[in-house]
Amino acid sequence: MLNEYYKLRKLERIIEIPRPIAVNSHFDCVLVTEYIPGTPFSRHLRNGEDLDEKLKAIARMLRRLHKNTRNHYEKDREFEKIRRSLARMPLRESTRKRYERRLEKWQKSPLLDINQGCMVHHDATPANYLFHRGRPYAIDFELATKHGHCAHDLGILSAEVFHHFAKKGEADASIPHIKRFLRSYSRDENEYRRIKQVLPLYMSYGLLRVAWRSKDLKHREYLIYKAVELVGKPGL
Repeated sequence: MLNEYYKLRKLERIIEIPRPIAVNSHFDCVLVTEYIPGTPFSRHLRNGEDLDEKLKAIARMLRRLHKNTRNHYEKDREFEKIRRSLARMPLRESTRKRYERRLEKWQKSPLLDINQGCMVHHDATPANYLFHRGRPYAIDFELATKHGHCAHDLGILSAEVFHHFAKKGEADASIPHIKRFLRSYSRDENEYRRIKQVLPLYMSYGLLRVAWRSKDLKHREYLIYKAVELVGKPGL
């Protein structure tokens, strides 16, 4: 908990987060932060209120986070974390093996041979972004990790947007929003293309995470199917 406190102290100088106030390791490791009376992005996603503008604001915040926490990229470490999560997911053995084979190809892909990594939120779900007075705040950095790929956070949130539209039977309608989100994040056209090339890996992982928590069995199976399909693609 003390590590998270100092992590937040650093992050509050980079992006908008609830300000860390105090930590007490002798009282159930309590971390006290500022209260932000914001509206979660999940509500805006459900209501469709200014969706692209909200995604643009989050993209720019993630850009600041990743740009100001640069370090070296540890590909093998990142894939180890994905595999640990995958091992806990209740997948059919045939599905798990197929996904694992495609994951192995990604790990060997030169598309992920980059020198520079960054801190990633690692849990970039709609509930972890609040809007207060028009500004986005990121919360819950418990799972945040260094030496990740910037597309990790982008893929997790893109999966959530896809899931939202897929529940309404409008999965294809999510793609224009996702592409505009990526463009808002990208520095230029070259970076946009590079991110689109690797997004399927992280978006497919995000879809499996969503499927894991879904109580709708039919929708869960659909998300798993799309995740396996997506991880086999070379680009969005």
